[in-house]
Amino acid sequence: MRKVSRSGFVPKTSLLSAMLALSAMTFCLPNGAKAEDIKLASSAIGRPPIFSNTFADVGEALGYWKKIGLDMSFRWFQRGTDTAKAVITGDVQVGYTATPVAVNLIAAGAPIVIVAGMPNQDWIIASDTPSVKGCKDLKGQTVAADGINNARWLFLKSVAESCGLKLTDMTPIDLANAPLVKAGIAGQVHTAVFHVDELAQIEFNTKKNWQLIPVPPSIKEGLHYGAVLASKKAIADNREGVVRFLEGWIMTQKLMSSTKPADMDEFAKIAAKAGSFDVGVAKGAIESFHKINYWVNNDGLDEKQMMGQANEMVKDGLLKADAKPSYDKLVDKSLYAEAMKRVGKMGGMSK
Repeated sequence: MRKVSRSGFVPKTSLLSAMLALSAMTFCLPNGAKAEDIKLASSAIGRPPIFSNTFADVGEALGYWKKIGLDMSFRWFQRGTDTAKAVITGDVQVGYTATPVAVNLIAAGAPIVIVAGMPNQDWIIASDTPSVKGCKDLKGQTVAADGINNARWLFLKSVAESCGLKLTDMTPIDLANAPLVKAGIAGQVHTAVFHVDELAQIEFNTKKNWQLIPVPPSIKEGLHYGAVLASKKAIADNREGVVRFLEGWIMTQKLMSSTKPADMDEFAKIAAKAGSFDVGVAKGAIESFHKINYWVNNDGLDEKQMMGQANEMVKDGLLKADAKPSYDKLVDKSLYAEAMKRVGKMGGMSK
């Protein structure tokens, strides 16, 4: 584990180079291409995937994209910043990332737009140190929270400020995803910002219950969690592919949000296989995710939450007020709307 060093998002100079590279690429379908010939590449966070990215495994396991004539491929990264950069450079046409990353890149002029989202935060702060029971007890603690300006770091910052603390009152370390789970199981981490499923894995393997740090409801309700990005070039040259991707996305969200026992069992098996952990852990995590309405059956682009996230970034000094993108600049809701109509015509989202 290492202490975090300051790193920002992609600077405008880098974005210019990325935009030039992107403009030189083409995603056009060849003349005479058939529906089944349409291809699309997406970036996602893993391996193993965090639960927000299990859509990739669900969609592939259940053949959602194949059924609608889309040849999907995925590129996996450990950081949301990298999944977003892959969309900018043209390595992929769509990708999943944390909303703050997306807002920052769009504000800097990246040729991308948000086409779907997951509005509800699943971040939790927990500790196995008996004396750490509330926000103020984080003072003096070492807290695993990803890198500076990344999603966990920003969440920890907001929580700390809610009780009068600053991040300088603690020692954040750059640790997240699979390495964080391993460190937690090994007893190398005692306080951290977790995804729900990460803590579930640690508690299952250690047979130890961690103390959850209470978080003001306003922090979770007023911020936006995750975004599906698409490059504007891809939308212009392969709109059909992006819409079909969203058809598959809609079907995965429906399956994952279902509380039907058969659907939950199927999802748990897919998630457990993808994450290489016990099915019981997956089932417990899924039940917890359902309690926070993690998978929503709409476009997930709640304007209040998205602009609340942008306003929080301005307050934190990560975004200049005059550079804050408008909601219309951040999102393109038309592709999801088209995809939803098609899924409806297929008779719902049955397998």
